[in-house]
Amino acid sequence: MTKKYVLSALLAPIFLMACQTTPPKPAPYIAPVLTTKNSQVLEVLPTRMPCDSATPMQCLLVKPVNGADSEIFGIGFGDIKGFEPKTGVHYKIRASQEFDQATNEPTGKWQLQEVLFQGLPNL
Repeated sequence: MTKKYVLSALLAPIFLMACQTTPPKPAPYIAPVLTTKNSQVLEVLPTRMPCDSATPMQCLLVKPVNGADSEIFGIGFGDIKGFEPKTGVHYKIRASQEFDQATNEPTGKWQLQEVLFQGLPNL
């Protein structure tokens, strides 16, 4: 009697899989459509600091050109596409922020248009 139960328990999944007529279809992935907004001229400061994020990473300290120190914000080290900054170097760049077109929310990424200045900081 127990052999019948064991045998039926082993064979049941095989028979159930054989009954499936079509493979399961995953939900479609809808890639976000990204747009960029007006470009800005930004100062990238020569120092870095840890970002407030789930994974440990360094942030670039950035502010609008001629902006006050209170306007400094962080951008993830690799979040300006096409820009590879060196630590200890001061930059002025023109960049555009990316937005998700569906939600009109910023993605946190930027696109570099041009490097306007790079040099050592004034001491």
